Amino acid sequence: MFRAVSLVPLGNVRQDVIDAVAGGIYEHLELEVYFEPPAPLPEKFFDPMRGQFKADDLITYFQQNVETRARLKLGITAVDLYAWDLNFVFGISILKQGTSIVSYRRLDNTFYHLPPNDRLLYERVTKEALHELGHAIGLDHCEAPCVMHYSNSVLEVDAKPVKFCPNCWRRLNLLLGRQGA
Repeated sequence: MFRAVSLVPLGNVRQDVIDAVAGGIYEHLELEVYFEPPAPLPEKFFDPMRGQFKADDLITYFQQNVETRARLKLGITAVDLYAWDLNFVFGISILKQGTSIVSYRRLDNTFYHLPPNDRLLYERVTKEALHELGHAIGLDHCEAPCVMHYSNSVLEVDAKPVKFCPNCWRRLNLLLGRQGA
């Protein structure tokens, strides 16, 4: 099953954000992290009318065209994403297929014309990365105080913990084939 996570910058991505996500994955998922070279962000997925990239097309492209050392992979991008009929998404995953993308554009205070706050940005993007990786491994949304709780706004991201609840943690360990789950 999944033993490591490959982190792939999609487009121009801040290294400090990648490093923060790597630390969160190592601490909260207890998986090894591989740093992969940046992959291009295909302009064909950009919708100029919206000023956003179409996440559902981008993740299919990412899954099929970006080779990584680990089967579990997370694309990290700074561009704004939308999917289906939603105005935006913080991230997207292909359930149980090991592929996720997270965007930190709307997780950054500067998007809301607020002063920069790197500590808060790192916490938010780590939460959403763990959330999307949880889906990629096989977890659904959770109603408990849990990183798998659905977030429809940055305030909801702030309100949820960075950890998996005990039930999701047990399920995650079973899905990962860890002993004693």
